[in-house]
Amino acid sequence: MKIIPTILLFFITSIVYSQTTNEIWIKNSPEIRMNIDSTPWEFRWRPIDQMIMPDHYFGKHSLIRTDLMLGANVWKFKIFNYSKFDEFKRFWTGVRLDLNLNFFNKHLLLNIQERYFFGLNPDSDDHYYLVQYLRYTATKKIHLGILSYGKWKTDRAFADGNWFVGPSAFFALPANFNLHFVFAKDILHDNIYMFFFRVGYKFKI
Repeated sequence: MKIIPTILLFFITSIVYSQTTNEIWIKNSPEIRMNIDSTPWEFRWRPIDQMIMPDHYFGKHSLIRTDLMLGANVWKFKIFNYSKFDEFKRFWTGVRLDLNLNFFNKHLLLNIQERYFFGLNPDSDDHYYLVQYLRYTATKKIHLGILSYGKWKTDRAFADGNWFVGPSAFFALPANFNLHFVFAKDILHDNIYMFFFRVGYKFKI
């Protein structure tokens, strides 16, 4: 079975020090998923993971990356080998661990993701992600929850990085479309906020 969702992500981050600055980051990330029937194995490929952003970050308007994941389902876990490389010849490989726990007859979901990446050349720093998502199914088409998203360099874990926490809302729409909203604050820094808006579309072959 092949599942091919195409996802567009929009980030609006407000950074306030002596003044207010709003930045718009747009992410285009189609993902191909392949599941092997009667086995726990799963393959995911993002041939183009493109971030369009203000050009003062990398001296250009976009950053393009490719992701490869090979994993398996083990009880409530998904365990992946996760590798990625970008146009600046930076290479990483590592482990992605997903845990899904359901409560109250599957009305409440706790999802925890950890990703640890090892840099494979001097330009690629080791880094770590932590994602925590508590979601309540209000109706079949509306899910409400709290999302936590953090990223750190591994030599300064939970200190030098960003950790956003805030409410989220997910809406399933007709024709396999969906919307996901998050408004979050960076709890490691004062006056840094993120508004996340995703338009998703999924189809199966």
